[in-house]
Amino acid sequence: MTRHSLRAVLAATLAVASLSAAPALANPAADKCAAGLSPEGKLMHKTVAPHVKADSDIEQLMRKHLRGLVMGGKLKLKTAEANGQAVGRCLSLLKG
Repeated sequence: MTRHSLRAVLAATLAVASLSAAPALANPAADKCAAGLSPEGKLMHKTVAPHVKADSDIEQLMRKHLRGLVMGGKLKLKTAEANGQAVGRCLSLLKG
């Protein structure tokens, strides 16, 4: 693959990714909900939100994407568990 075609593919991929993330970013109810979360809850929300789609299983997404934060020491397991329901409610608003 030439450099030019690689750049074109990368540009197209980024364009599609930004379009698919646009609804999640332009959701006032979800934004308002996330604003009321604790700092740790906001971190959890920010980590998972880009992956939410209309047919997403929020609980499964949270497990998948938050595990790394817990294992990496950026988030304590008890804190994640304590914030889980509130973050899940905010994330579910992104589904539309």
